[in-house]
Amino acid sequence: MSGIEIVDGRKIRVHFDAKKCIHSRGCVLSHPEVFVPNVQGEWIHPDAATPEAVAEIAHNCPSGAIEVVTSTGKTVNRTAGAAFCRCGHSGNKPYCDGSHARVGFRAPGA
Repeated sequence: MSGIEIVDGRKIRVHFDAKKCIHSRGCVLSHPEVFVPNVQGEWIHPDAATPEAVAEIAHNCPSGAIEVVTSTGKTVNRTAGAAFCRCGHSGNKPYCDGSHARVGFRAPGA
């Protein structure tokens, strides 16, 4: 399993890479109608906000776990992903390298 979810909206596609996610919850807190926490089944709803608003969510994601792509396949917004390691297992300290997924780290409150 790759850990990447791809969800198509009418105008955009959202890629979510669970292995990169550090659970800062910026996506959920800024647009809970797009990223719906603690539900069974589909939880990413690209059409619940404007494409620009969803692209801004991706831009603000500190880990680079969210990518927004236009219907023509062009990536319209993606952060470089410079999140700090919180699990202590990164091989790229002080930055996160996704090791938290391998070791089963869960952030408090996540």
